[in-house]
Amino acid sequence: MKKAIHLLFIIFLLVFAAESINAQKAIKMVSGIKGEIYDQFAKDIQNNTHVNLKIYQTRGSLDNLDYLFSDSIQIAFIQYDVLQATHPKKEVSKYIKVFLPLYHEEVHLITLRNSDINSLDDLFDKKVGVGHSNSGTYVTASVIKKVAGLSWKDEFIPFNKSVDALLEGKIDAFFYVGAAPSSYLSSLKPNIANRLRLVDIRNKQLSDIYENQIIKEDVYAWNNKDVVTINVPTLLLVNTHNIDTAMARQIDILYNDLNDNLKGIQWNKFSHPKWAQVDFSNMKGIDWPVYKKEYVSYELVVNIMAIIAAILSFIQIYFIINKLWKRKHEQVVAESISISAMFISIFINGFFAIKNLGGGNIPQLSANLMWITASVISTVIGVGLFVSSKRDRGFFHLLLEALNLERHEAGDLAKIFFKPSGAAKIIEILGRVAMVDNDLDKKERDFIQGFADNWGIRMDWEGIRKYRDESERRFQELRRAMNSYLATSPPKEQASQLMDVISLLVNVDGVLTEEEDLMLSELTGLIMKYLGKGSEVDIYKVAVVPQSEEQEKAVSNLLKDLNKEEIAGGWAFVSEAYYSERYAGIISAQYRALKVFSVVFKPKEIEKLERYMKEKNGK
Repeated sequence: MKKAIHLLFIIFLLVFAAESINAQKAIKMVSGIKGEIYDQFAKDIQNNTHVNLKIYQTRGSLDNLDYLFSDSIQIAFIQYDVLQATHPKKEVSKYIKVFLPLYHEEVHLITLRNSDINSLDDLFDKKVGVGHSNSGTYVTASVIKKVAGLSWKDEFIPFNKSVDALLEGKIDAFFYVGAAPSSYLSSLKPNIANRLRLVDIRNKQLSDIYENQIIKEDVYAWNNKDVVTINVPTLLLVNTHNIDTAMARQIDILYNDLNDNLKGIQWNKFSHPKWAQVDFSNMKGIDWPVYKKEYVSYELVVNIMAIIAAILSFIQIYFIINKLWKRKHEQVVAESISISAMFISIFINGFFAIKNLGGGNIPQLSANLMWITASVISTVIGVGLFVSSKRDRGFFHLLLEALNLERHEAGDLAKIFFKPSGAAKIIEILGRVAMVDNDLDKKERDFIQGFADNWGIRMDWEGIRKYRDESERRFQELRRAMNSYLATSPPKEQASQLMDVISLLVNVDGVLTEEEDLMLSELTGLIMKYLGKGSEVDIYKVAVVPQSEEQEKAVSNLLKDLNKEEIAGGWAFVSEAYYSERYAGIISAQYRALKVFSVVFKPKEIEKLERYMKEKNGK
């Protein structure tokens, strides 16, 4: 049996270790040319995911596809036209999926400023740089050449060497497909950059397969006019062929990380600015199976919900304002509106309105504007502008009056929240504790006043002084006040703190009188019992022992708070538990004043005696 258990334990450890190793498997991603947008996007993704992501730089989309189809790479940046032009959809779409759509890349056609090339047609019989033979630029240039019916001589020159080749006269122009602004083209020295210019790419046949786009003149410092061109969708592709469960889990985590954190990436000042154009739900013009279909419609669902929320906000606001507007002449209605809350509402919704305006979130923007309008109307009603008795005063005068009234009322709710349960009873207890020695010291008064001020309770010090009582009844009244407080079931933490407060109060004047010491013990015992710690303090009881049948009848009829119990081999009428022997003695003395025999005892001692007697009799 032991061997079997050991074997199972070893198998468990091996499985756990294997899972741990699998969990650390790196997702391999191919990006593009070092420093260009694919490479920068890959690093942004790496900085915003929990998975282990390994990035490899390549020469471009065509290179990336070769790696992706080799099954050695899981994720790749690809131009959509490269995917379409090189691999039949039916053959590869079962395992090559659109992981996420990204942005659109602009097609750059660059020549010298003094060149006679001003359009695509002018490339006839020219030497044109088309990037590396394994780059996406080459594929796009080939599609343009074929679709537009043009003829030029292809020169396979990598992008980062194309400018030098152009300046040296080795080529007449070159294509580059990449998001504008290109990091490389933006960093050219002025003496080189000022010799370059962008060429318009206008062609009806191309417009049937590519979207038109404009590269603004301010995108590149060396470009002095808006240029019409075309763009190419850029995708993240995933190869789901031959991936195990652990790798599939890692890819799912990457997918969710990017979806959940897109806004964060876009707002991060260190992210590439092109992230601002990324919309993971935008599959317009892309006819290819996706990795997860449900996310494509997520943005649509969110937008629909936002529209519904805006409509419901309108209905809600209508009912609120309609109710207020009908009663706008009533002063009680005006005073029920918080002007400060309306100002806060205007500020908050104004802030989000600006944000939603910039983000194009029209439903949310409309809801913000509706709430701002409702807050303004409520403010006008709230200051009392329509109340007949206030019509002779201006708006700003009424506004100041309303704010002043609200300032005085502002603490009312807070006092309710911060005032402990049974606050008035606590004040009574503290007052009776202070007067238990029939002397109200200034330090004791200041101590109690501090609590009253914090809880918004007006102290009646004359009433407190009426607790003065030379008789022992004052002890019983204090005990009654404590029992009354504990009967409200206050929080145990509060009751425990009250015990400490009472201890501080009786010592605040530097003198602990006999009366204060007596009641401190008794009140502490009552609280300890409430806290479930009664066993930690000594208990005393009073036993009344009638000496005749006549006395027994009298005690039974008159002292109904006593319980008849068998005790120490006889019968007695027993009181409730007390926690101070002296307090129990006072109660016993009161019973003796009724001409009955009374004695204070400790139940624990009686229990010990009874056990001893049983053991002795048993022997």
